[in-house]
Amino acid sequence: MEEYPTETQIILILKEKGERSLQQLSDELKISKMGVLNHIKRLEGKGLIRRIQKKGRVGRPYFLFSVTEDSKENLANSSSWMLSGLISYLKDTGNGSLVENFLRERYDQIRLEYEKRMSHLKPEMRLQELVRIRESENYFPILRAASSGTYELQEFNCPIYQISRQFGVACGLETKLFSSVLDMDVESTHRQVDGHGVCRFLIRERFPIK
Repeated sequence: MEEYPTETQIILILKEKGERSLQQLSDELKISKMGVLNHIKRLEGKGLIRRIQKKGRVGRPYFLFSVTEDSKENLANSSSWMLSGLISYLKDTGNGSLVENFLRERYDQIRLEYEKRMSHLKPEMRLQELVRIRESENYFPILRAASSGTYELQEFNCPIYQISRQFGVACGLETKLFSSVLDMDVESTHRQVDGHGVCRFLIRERFPIK
């Protein structure tokens, strides 16, 4: 996570771990509390973070910080309100099938684009290339080895959040996309549209990687 800008790191920490105090953020980021506070003020100005006042046992109240609901949309793109309106309009007027058909066709195109970049790679390199692709698309991915032959992919941002929360088929297509280009079994265990701070995928080898 260290490779991301500090303000992005703050958002990712809050999305993954929930409410955090200024001291906790300072400890995790390894920068001063004043430095963290300066970043937080800018994020608050953008509507991405909110502060919650808590009563301490003794002394003055203290604050906890968390991401706002709007942050999921603001992180996606600056015109998300227009996209949301269009999607809602199509769904409310009985034209939701147009969106679903578009998504299926779009994911077929994405699969071909991913395969073009990954097909020549050895199996163990495809996962790393997938992470690089998703980084370039602003999903903020992190890949970890979960156990022998199993990997955990976490994505802390969802650029298609507006679509996914109204059309769950998008999440299913994404899981299918990963499975196809990696030639591995992929299971979606957490989704941001379900209230989780992260989208989490378990990726398992179908055959031992040599």
